[in-house]
Amino acid sequence: MNDKLAASQTIALPPRLPQSEEELNRTIILLGNRKQGELNTDARRQLERLIGVYPSIKEATLWKRVLRRACKGTF
Repeated sequence: MNDKLAASQTIALPPRLPQSEEELNRTIILLGNRKQGELNTDARRQLERLIGVYPSIKEATLWKRVLRRACKGTF
């Protein structure tokens, strides 16, 4: 039972994380745009280059929240 609870509280991160503050900020912006809807081709490619995948809207919402919190504690 505890395993199920722990698994449900695990936060999934993108396959690749931004390597600089500039990339992190751009990723957060793109994830915010993605959670609003589909991105244009250029923005989609940028996001895929930065984090390795094109997330669903649900993933974008979660990942943006997690990365914003991480941004406050790093760089």
